[in-house]
Amino acid sequence: AINTTVKASISVTNTTPAVGGSDEPSIEELRNYISYNFSAQNRAVTLNDYKVLMMSMPSTFGTPAKASVVQRQNKIEIGVLSYDSSGNISNEISTLLMENIANYLSRYRMINDYVLVKPAEVVDLGFEISVMVEPGTQVQTSSKITKIISDEFTNDKIALGKNYSVGEIVKKVTQVDGVVNVNYIKAFNKTGVGYSNNVTKQTVLDTATGELDISNNYIIVDEYQLLNIRKPDTDIKVIPLVATGVSG
Repeated sequence: AINTTVKASISVTNTTPAVGGSDEPSIEELRNYISYNFSAQNRAVTLNDYKVLMMSMPSTFGTPAKASVVQRQNKIEIGVLSYDSSGNISNEISTLLMENIANYLSRYRMINDYVLVKPAEVVDLGFEISVMVEPGTQVQTSSKITKIISDEFTNDKIALGKNYSVGEIVKKVTQVDGVVNVNYIKAFNKTGVGYSNNVTKQTVLDTATGELDISNNYIIVDEYQLLNIRKPDTDIKVIPLVATGVSG
């Protein structure tokens, strides 16, 4: 009884909250990690070997939220991202985590490989989409479209170095009840206060707004960049226009 009373009286305040860890892996991620880990056999030969060894490090070393691995000559470059205290993806990585990753992988690397761990880049996006809708459906269609676009860039769907096909948004929006047609869609590289200052290698049509040239239907990123919508409520603008001659 005394022990129970003592235990119940103890409370701990963590003045520096733990941040940066990844979420638990999905079933599909587990399948990939297991197959890669089996083939790695505790050595890092291929880029997949490096990634699976890093993502399966003991928890005492920490785990990045997202990671990319590329090779330039004999240099293995690893880009990592973490989550901030609000749960948003961030390229502010603790030096300790990067050192832990480099030291841990040094046990398994090939003798001629040099491992460099550095922060990756978060590229913040915004979208504007104009749609023709049936009368009386403006509010619900706008809400559904905003969610569709936001969901395309959730942490479990997007990855470092993954280009994005804007056609996916158009295809899903046209399937929304009440939407008659998609008039246009624009994408913007958001920078400045409240955003990262990272930019894609996409051609910029308007430097003032950051509008990207998506005439090829893709948003292109480098292997160490990750696409993100930081503020879905304000960075996704839906313009519903009522179709004339269409009954609701």
